[in-house]
Amino acid sequence: MGRSALPGDLQSAPARPAGPLDIAKSLLEPIMINAMLLFNGLPGAVCDQIRHPNPINLINPFHWQSLILTHGFAPILSTSNLIYSNIKRPVLQQAYGKTLEVGAGSGENIAYYNPQKIERLVCMEPYAPLRVQLEKSLDAAGLVHKTTVVPLGLELSSRPQLLAAGLEPGSFDTIVLVQVLCSVQSPKDHLEFLQSLLKPGGQILLFEHIASKHQPARLLQNIWTPFWRSAFGGCELNRDSADWVRNLGGWEYVDIKRPAVETTASLLPHAVARFVKAK
Repeated sequence: MGRSALPGDLQSAPARPAGPLDIAKSLLEPIMINAMLLFNGLPGAVCDQIRHPNPINLINPFHWQSLILTHGFAPILSTSNLIYSNIKRPVLQQAYGKTLEVGAGSGENIAYYNPQKIERLVCMEPYAPLRVQLEKSLDAAGLVHKTTVVPLGLELSSRPQLLAAGLEPGSFDTIVLVQVLCSVQSPKDHLEFLQSLLKPGGQILLFEHIASKHQPARLLQNIWTPFWRSAFGGCELNRDSADWVRNLGGWEYVDIKRPAVETTASLLPHAVARFVKAK
């Protein structure tokens, strides 16, 4: 009899059928994540409203939402990092040479890089509250002297500034996409650009939550996504991110796997992938 799947186990085979307990856990997961955001973010939001009293902001639900995200998102990222560390570590230790991390957040991934394999690290992070902790993470990992933090996203309007910051065609050995394509606006518009930044033989390392390939999980993702997008700064549950990257073509090697513990009921299934650009 084979052993049960462990958190770090990956597989290429389809997700295993969900049992009643799996279904219950999957239905509760998005509710618990939103509750965690509110629990961590609301006290800070209240304090901000008290420190900066403004009657309009006090009754503006969008301002409340922004403050809750500002104060509550970092703990969500930290918890996710703990849960998925057994997956992220072996993926990111493959990074080498000149490396670009898109949406580096507060630096949860930095500790997984092998500093001896990183020649130069460029971290893109447009969200100012997260960059403070990102700098601390780089310092703790001993990578500050090798790193440039670029306070920009992938928007088309940022392309000239990205070029000036060193994001030139054919200049990177590794591009890291970890839980970022879910929230990039119009992500398919930017994937060709990212691929163009790779040297021939360069790689994209990807770990993303993606759209389910199973019903009714996909339907539930579609129902949840408008609320999720609003609560989590544009993040969407129903994006086929790994398939979009694969379908660019121009790869000499493609490997897409999924965590073996996930089931057909998962509302936050993941893709773990490596794409190597053709030489």
